[in-house]
Amino acid sequence: MHILTEFLTLPPLIALGADALRLLLAFALGTFVVKIYQWTHTKVPQKSFTDTLIILCMLISVVMVIIGDSIARAFSLVGALSIIRFRTAVQDPRDIAFVFYALAVGMAVGAGNPSVAILATFLIGIIILGMHHWHQRLGDDNEFSLEFCLPPDPGAETVYRTVFQKHLVYERLLEKRIKRAGQVELTFRVKLAKPDEWLTFFNALSEIENVTDIKLDKE
Repeated sequence: MHILTEFLTLPPLIALGADALRLLLAFALGTFVVKIYQWTHTKVPQKSFTDTLIILCMLISVVMVIIGDSIARAFSLVGALSIIRFRTAVQDPRDIAFVFYALAVGMAVGAGNPSVAILATFLIGIIILGMHHWHQRLGDDNEFSLEFCLPPDPGAETVYRTVFQKHLVYERLLEKRIKRAGQVELTFRVKLAKPDEWLTFFNALSEIENVTDIKLDKE
């Protein structure tokens, strides 16, 4: 009966107000993290990922409030969260960094350190913007992101080798996936031997019969 009474007792309005402010602060700082991600991302960000960053920031702040100073609650939450399995593969290491960015901000807010959360959010954001500006101004002009599709025939994956050997000094396969039509989509990070020959390289790939949907982007 005592437990039921405690459960039904409403918390003081001051406590509710403080918790609401924490959630609003986590939302605001999470939104700022998303803006930094959008400003520094080379491609159009997925809305599901940007929404997830904000939700994570708010949820982890709630988790920190629930845990408080209780070690037992911390272990219970770790055990409960360990059953979750994430199937989405993260291709860009920057995405992982931004996930931890949002988690760290949420932890600071939930732990009752709003000044640390605000300072870290803006200071880290400014540093990320600075690094992005540095790469944009002083980056290597002959490095590109290359995407193209091949037929499902395993032998087709060697048809582009001659063009690669002629025009590239560096290549790294970032992603290989099967599209709905059965085609194989390859994503490379490539570095041209001569930056001004990117159009020649693009045309040489386009002339190969089995290579389709070519995209060459400067990152």
